[in-house]
Amino acid sequence: MSPLAVALPAAFALLVAALFPCLLATLRGEPVDRLSGLILAGPAATLALLLLAAGYGRPAYLDAAFVVALLSFAGSLVFARFLGRIV
Repeated sequence: MSPLAVALPAAFALLVAALFPCLLATLRGEPVDRLSGLILAGPAATLALLLLAAGYGRPAYLDAAFVVALLSFAGSLVFARFLGRIV
């Protein structure tokens, strides 16, 4: 068994576990906490999709990871702008 076959599921499980507190912060709490959860969830989701692309050898997952990275960055900027108007 190759080292990648062992490390890939473990790394994916850690990234999915890292998404759980980010989603909780995004769904609950003050607007600033929601923004921090959104900012932290973007890279974790991107890395999870990149690991899936590496594990399964599917280039479509790479495209999805790049789209998630761009949209999470843009979404956090829009949310921060609206948050600046409120606070």
